[in-house]
Amino acid sequence: MNKLKTTLVVLGTVFALGGIGETNVHADTPRVDMIDVSNHNGAMTSPEFTYMRNNYGLKAITTKISEGVGFHDWTAKGNIAAAQQAGVYINGYHYLRSTTVAGAIQEAQYAVNMAKADGLPVGAVLAVDIENQNQIAMGRAMQPIARAFEAEVARYGGYRSTTYTGGSAISVSPDGEKAWIAQYPYVPTADMKHYSTEHAWQWTSKQTFASSLGVFDANILYDNFFTAGTDKDAIVPNVTPTKPIKPAVNHDTSAIKKFKNAGNRFTAYKSFRVDKITFVNGMWQAINYDLAGGKDASWTANGIPLAMLDNVTRGNYAATRVGDNVKFMRGYDYGTIDKYDNNSNGAGIKEGDYGMIWYSAKSLLAK
Repeated sequence: MNKLKTTLVVLGTVFALGGIGETNVHADTPRVDMIDVSNHNGAMTSPEFTYMRNNYGLKAITTKISEGVGFHDWTAKGNIAAAQQAGVYINGYHYLRSTTVAGAIQEAQYAVNMAKADGLPVGAVLAVDIENQNQIAMGRAMQPIARAFEAEVARYGGYRSTTYTGGSAISVSPDGEKAWIAQYPYVPTADMKHYSTEHAWQWTSKQTFASSLGVFDANILYDNFFTAGTDKDAIVPNVTPTKPIKPAVNHDTSAIKKFKNAGNRFTAYKSFRVDKITFVNGMWQAINYDLAGGKDASWTANGIPLAMLDNVTRGNYAATRVGDNVKFMRGYDYGTIDKYDNNSNGAGIKEGDYGMIWYSAKSLLAK
């Protein structure tokens, strides 16, 4: 990001907006859970991210996607692919130029279009970067604008969002919402936990790695928001997509008949258990054995994107783990069954951009 590096001169003292100053990076520093990158860092590679993961414990990357309604970061697509290959979580951010709700919605739609083109997985974070002087001067009046951007990227693109800004400008972040805050102490230490009630604290813009040229913005994560709602301390390997298969064979088609008699309509309001979870097909997915028709379920055919689910056990801002109870998010909990497979008692539902997901008709009937 531009990281609020615009300086103000007051009585001969130079300081950075948001309380950000020069950082002296040394051995005893906060964790490097996440870095954010843009064209200023050049095109990143998978070996670079792998080195950071293996030697610094890197868990997530946030790459610049766009700015305003006309700038698309040329490094975003490659950064997203490299991060996925390295097995770290990938998110994006958009540098907001607008100071109106209408403008923020327009920018959000542009950001989503660019993020989709770059391959940012649905359900990832697409944060709004608010740091222009005219925006910061608005203070709390920027909150509806930030909220409009965040709501639109969720509605239009299926992404989660939060506000990035500086420490002294935190008032621009919507009330009651966790933010991503930048503030650079001159000598950061490992025991510092600044802004620990927020999603993340960016504590330096001068982190270096032996694998890469230049300097990077380093962040410590306080929750699982930037790790797709999955435990940020869990090691979850990438999984190669399997060939799509239908649910396990079950010749009892009585459930299919009931759905057909109801005009092929379904409702699925009850909660169910997460039996498996992993990152596959470019997104985080969960499987429930009953809904999938058995333990030999396919991630491609039966995996349910986490972005479609509400976590009943922990809430949506905590880690979704195996054993949690979840339910379909509003908008995905009712609709029309698009296809049946009598041989397997399968019901296929087109879930928007996620494509066709196959469920056991008998288990879906009980939900």
